[in-house]
Amino acid sequence: MGKGDNTEQSILEAAEAEFMDKGFALAKTTDIARRAGVTHAMLHYYFRTKDKLFERIFQEKADELARSLTATFEPDKPVLEQVEALAGAHFDFIAAHPRLPMFILNEIHLNEERRKTYLPVLVEALRDTIRDLDALLGQALSRDEVRPTRTVDLLFSMAALNVMTFAGLPIAREAFGMDDEGVRQFVARRRAENIEMVLSRLRK
Repeated sequence: MGKGDNTEQSILEAAEAEFMDKGFALAKTTDIARRAGVTHAMLHYYFRTKDKLFERIFQEKADELARSLTATFEPDKPVLEQVEALAGAHFDFIAAHPRLPMFILNEIHLNEERRKTYLPVLVEALRDTIRDLDALLGQALSRDEVRPTRTVDLLFSMAALNVMTFAGLPIAREAFGMDDEGVRQFVARRRAENIEMVLSRLRK
């Protein structure tokens, strides 16, 4: 990786952290540049505007999520194992980016322009996952292997369970007096429990 690549990556990492900390509206390119250890002119050279930075980060995260999910589909594996892998991959993505879902939801709800711009990006990135899961469930249902379940309902349940684990983690930590090890064990239990709840909707 060359020096230019390192500079660009440093700016992207700093921008992501700044957006997560302050939200899009309050994040400033001067603060992002300072956080990245570059001049404001250098940031402007690479990305021009705050909107361009956000666009790049959003696209990268959407693509990363899509790759992690589509990699779980293997035609020769039993349907429940594929859904288990899908739910686990989604949980692990949220665990790696715990503040990202609430940030995206806030931005989509608070800003109509960004909603119009970025919802299609997210939907397009997840199109293959939705298509593959829909085909998988349809085939399994035709073989009488699973209970009738709509793809949208299964995905919504999976997302709600996994996102809430991390959105509610600060409350759980405080309410139950968890230390770092307690949090680690709690997250591991939630991963297993969330997957089991998704699978229970399919088991006959």
